[in-house]
Amino acid sequence: MNNAYEDAELADTLVPVGCNPLETQSNYFLNHWVFNLRGTTIDKKKKMMPGEPHAAAKIIFIDPRRTVTVGAAEAEAGKENVLHLALNSGTDLALLNAIFTVIADRGWIDKDFIAKSTIKDAPARPALYPARGVADSNPGHLTNFAAAVDGCRISLEEATKITGISGDDIVKAAEWIAKPKQGGARRRTMIGYEKGIIWGNDNYRTNGALVNISLATGNIGRLGGGCVRLGGHQEGYVRPSDAHVGRPAAYVDQLLLASKGSVHHIWACDHYKTTLNASEFKRNHKRRADKVKDAIDAAAGGARQELVDAIVTAIREGGLFVVNMEIIHSQIGQNAHVILPAAQAGEMNLTSMNGERRMRITEKYMDPPGISRPDCLIAAGIAQNMERVLRDMGKASYTDQFKGYDWKTEEDAFEDGYRKNAGGGKFVTYERLRAMGTNGFQEPPTGLDGENIVGTTRLYTDGVFSTENGKAKFIDAPWRGLQAPGKQAQKDKYAFLINNGRTNLAWQNMFLDQDNEFVMDRAPYPGIEMHPDDMSELGLGAGDLVEVYNEAGATQAMAYPTPSAKRGETFMQFGHPKGAQGNVVNAGVNELILPNYKQTWGNIRKIADAPASVAHVSFKSNDISELLLGKFFQHYLARAWFCARPLIVMRCMGLSY
Repeated sequence: MNNAYEDAELADTLVPVGCNPLETQSNYFLNHWVFNLRGTTIDKKKKMMPGEPHAAAKIIFIDPRRTVTVGAAEAEAGKENVLHLALNSGTDLALLNAIFTVIADRGWIDKDFIAKSTIKDAPARPALYPARGVADSNPGHLTNFAAAVDGCRISLEEATKITGISGDDIVKAAEWIAKPKQGGARRRTMIGYEKGIIWGNDNYRTNGALVNISLATGNIGRLGGGCVRLGGHQEGYVRPSDAHVGRPAAYVDQLLLASKGSVHHIWACDHYKTTLNASEFKRNHKRRADKVKDAIDAAAGGARQELVDAIVTAIREGGLFVVNMEIIHSQIGQNAHVILPAAQAGEMNLTSMNGERRMRITEKYMDPPGISRPDCLIAAGIAQNMERVLRDMGKASYTDQFKGYDWKTEEDAFEDGYRKNAGGGKFVTYERLRAMGTNGFQEPPTGLDGENIVGTTRLYTDGVFSTENGKAKFIDAPWRGLQAPGKQAQKDKYAFLINNGRTNLAWQNMFLDQDNEFVMDRAPYPGIEMHPDDMSELGLGAGDLVEVYNEAGATQAMAYPTPSAKRGETFMQFGHPKGAQGNVVNAGVNELILPNYKQTWGNIRKIADAPASVAHVSFKSNDISELLLGKFFQHYLARAWFCARPLIVMRCMGLSY
């Protein structure tokens, strides 16, 4: 997340890849992208809405399906400024390499940036990995510009065959990204990507291919540029070294399936809904946990040591002791032996960071329920008890690993973690964060202006990167098909692509929405978007319940007619409590154990006519008409605040509206 939100207002070209920002980054899209697409911008110094006109940005969507964001962009920028590259699912790497090849061959590169800020010499490939695009411990060989162009080279003809995108559109994309403007000025291009490639086919190399394009065109650290995640789990933390994990990291799911491990400690996630290969994981996880439950039941009434001995014996016989830390009773938590209830924002003091690294503090305004505690204090409590027990056992060297967690408050944890370990963290205190309010500061902090923390608008503006010599590296990463094991065989066997992702209605994986009457009333089952002709062939009507199945497992969904969908390609809401899309995702991962959740194929069959519980649900197209959408956006931002103020006041007064 190396740029600022304002860069989306200043870019000549926006390139969202594997994401749907109107639905899943609504505020970012509405408050920053739309002005630019419309040819206006916000003058923050004069505090004007909207400011002086400028050339409307062009936008390139790389996504197998037509999303609501594509329609919004067409309404605001005009179809002539929108290019939707609806590629074959999972072929992003081939497409990006083709765009990179065109840019390099036509000389639309930033030679000065490449010379000053990227490595000059191409490192030799490791002797054990002499093949093109392969390197020790990395799925791609990190190298210089010339070697990356050579390694990633792909013809327009081959790219068209793989991706389904015409050579003309590939060239147009390259032009919009990199062809100099009239007068020779370089284009400002902001690339934003999300789960479609982060958790997609050959994900490490595909991310690297995006970086290749941004580095080659000098769009890292540049006003109106950036190659950035469009996500933003609300993060504000210091990550410790992962040297103890090694590379690649262990494939934990597979270790658990192989009856390895003794304790599974789950922190704020629900594998039963969202892990890959979820059906098999659930079966085996429950089988192993039940061994321990049975042992606990059999030892009921015994002394403490007898209970401990029974648990340890069950673990040695293949059982698994499960600890779950969550704010709600999740599906996997229902299988746990110990529950550690956590507090959430508002019930604790929380420092968090958004998609432009803007750190703020959300202060506690109510007590958490029962014995719930902030997760940092749960961690501290575990460490304190581990230190006490191990010291009593005489294991001094092991005990010392748990020293120092004497936190009493969230601020203690912040002091130990962020302030002591983050660059510039000495400037950041709870007191200063409180004073800076909603605006906070953009990480990393660099100093103080009085008592205000001075932040960093965008990273790498000096052309110096966080590598051993300050130089960025390109990646030699040629196309190699559907890379994760089992994906190509699955595609060849089944009729439908089962794409998946988030929707605007649901928050994340619906971990709180499952108790939200409004959300569950609108989506009583996970929707699966299908072309009406595919539905007709299967004898399906809107709202009918279907089973989605393949060799990995089966799940259920609610048919949602979507005329803009491609034949044979569906999109299913993920994380719904009444239909886990993860059940039909196989166990395939790349060399670094990065999972591919996106390229999944299966068959679909009808379970039942639309039940009474969906009779009230609207199945109108999500692709809102351009006329309506254009009018909506035209007035939305200029009037939203004036409309919202009386509603906010009424809510604060406890009045209805």
